[in-house]
Amino acid sequence: MSHFSPPKGYVGTFGWISGFSADFRFLNEAGDRFTGLGSLQRMQMGEVRLALMLDPHQPALLPTSVPGLAHLPLRDPGQKPFRLMHAKVAVLGFRHEQDAARWCVRLVVSTGNWTRQTVEDSLDLACDLQVFSETLGQADCAQERVDIKAATQFLAALRALYDTRLLDAGIPLTGGDAAVELDEWLRACGKKVNNPQGLLPRFIDSRTRPLLTEILDAVGARQRKPSGYLAMGSGFYEGSANGTSDGNARPVVPVKVVSRLKQAHLLKERGKVELYVEPTACQSIAAAVYYLGQHPDHAIAVHAAVPNVALYGERSARTLHAKFIFAANRSEQTGACNNAWLYMGSGNFTDAGMLQKMSAGGGNLEAGMVLFPDDLYWRGNSKDPALLSNRLPVGGPLLDADAPGLSAGEPWQPPTGQNDAAPLAFLHWREEGILAPSAKGEDAQPLPDGVDVLDESGEACAHVAGGYAWPGTAPRMVRLRWQRDGEQREAWVPVIDAFGRVAATPLGVMELADVEQQLMSFPGVPEPEGDVSEYEDNEDGPGGPPGSTRAAQRAVSQGAAIRQMMGMVERIASRQVDIAATDWARWCVRLEQTLCQAQESEAVNAFVAMGINPLSPLRAAPFRPPYAEDGTVEPGMRYEAMLDRVEQAWRTQGLAAVEGVA
Repeated sequence: MSHFSPPKGYVGTFGWISGFSADFRFLNEAGDRFTGLGSLQRMQMGEVRLALMLDPHQPALLPTSVPGLAHLPLRDPGQKPFRLMHAKVAVLGFRHEQDAARWCVRLVVSTGNWTRQTVEDSLDLACDLQVFSETLGQADCAQERVDIKAATQFLAALRALYDTRLLDAGIPLTGGDAAVELDEWLRACGKKVNNPQGLLPRFIDSRTRPLLTEILDAVGARQRKPSGYLAMGSGFYEGSANGTSDGNARPVVPVKVVSRLKQAHLLKERGKVELYVEPTACQSIAAAVYYLGQHPDHAIAVHAAVPNVALYGERSARTLHAKFIFAANRSEQTGACNNAWLYMGSGNFTDAGMLQKMSAGGGNLEAGMVLFPDDLYWRGNSKDPALLSNRLPVGGPLLDADAPGLSAGEPWQPPTGQNDAAPLAFLHWREEGILAPSAKGEDAQPLPDGVDVLDESGEACAHVAGGYAWPGTAPRMVRLRWQRDGEQREAWVPVIDAFGRVAATPLGVMELADVEQQLMSFPGVPEPEGDVSEYEDNEDGPGGPPGSTRAAQRAVSQGAAIRQMMGMVERIASRQVDIAATDWARWCVRLEQTLCQAQESEAVNAFVAMGINPLSPLRAAPFRPPYAEDGTVEPGMRYEAMLDRVEQAWRTQGLAAVEGVA
């Protein structure tokens, strides 16, 4: 979970996550760490900060359950290019809190799914690496830049397969601007790498070649010496072999790995080989312990993977899920693991995971890292992080064919759901009670044929000019129904409110003191008040918004109203002149929504009664950042249009400017 925490002084800007499965409990904690904001704060902001791409048969995770997350469905399930989407990769972008020009990109590769089970119950592995903007030209980060460049190419191919219409909507809070910023950082990482040694990427995937081939080439290209020790482990092994359904069929993949390593001169002829399994669920290995141990080509000793006591305690019941291959030579003098290399990644020891490249009928999409650690030791203090058994789930007891509890386990059942891309990726809420494909003021988009929006009772909403008539207050999510390939399909899609917030909670009414607190907290939001549950405890429905309350209005004298309002305007100006250009669109959204929440405040009403527009000073160039000083440039046009809408909501448009009042 710590992989999602920002470096000190940074905050998460945007991130891409791919994997086989995920759950809302893990992702909510990841979102808390990445953004520095709790779930209630992210519900209020309605801003997409993480994009998730899972196997298309996994159920959709909605932004009402994981605020700030966009779970992207596959664009076209009929053109699925892999058997399973199984690669567990995250690419995360962080920006410095004080200097917007400074950034950090982090690559995370995991053997485990993005679930609480991985954190609490599994023996899994993960690694991360990162590059900071100020170190780009340094030779000591060249390897990390090469790795991130390879991961960026993988990510680009994956993004092309998934539905990114929400991110591409051109709305500041739907994640598109933040994704573009992360893309710029990734391009900087991959551009003109100072790589005099011809470093090769350690990140690998199975888009074009089987994962085992990628592993062998990555190790062989570095001219590693043959190893005298090999350890292999997997969370899942083949359930049958050679196309048979025989539960006693002999496993192929471990034998194939050993054979290929010997052919590549990466394993000594008499090297020691250990295979680590979860004894109670090791598929075809359970009936092949003796066969592997006496294999005529090369003996493979089967061991139980057990939780490390120093790491997890004596009572841990964690089970093996990690996929790894580790090889090294042992220094009898120092106990060091010499000439070591390690594969860790998503690919299980199955035909689809290790021996096939990605294809719809054959191979999964897998990814991993091939690392070359030089700080590991076979023996040492039990709590020493350099001890091999503290890094990998190795060292467990040798199993024989009659070991108690040894079992193939239950056969794996593939998920049967389908997270389809709906004809509409989102809908806009209009104050007249219409859910529309386009925002107010934009050219109306025609409604797609045969697509219904279902109300809360499951009935189709009436089709009206420009959209669907919704019979209640603005929803955060709505359910669509349509036909595809002769079957009825349904999916939840987010609703974007008038301020561009995605599936956000309703806005309450504010007084000016509350407005200042909201704006001075930008880009975050203040901690919520009141006794409200942290997040909706479900993954299937849209959830209900926490209740919003109306701020208590207090009688304000004319003099107090003037002091309060002008003090707020001065502090807004002082804050916004320092807003980074990359944050300007989001600032304009926050400023508009927050000021509109105060349109009925006593201070605003006092200025209306005096016939004065208190916002007029905010149009002056000294109160604006240099890149938005006038309306001839896009940032200035956006800002002035926003002030027009706020003044209209406040009923101060056309009133006397503060500057002209004696």
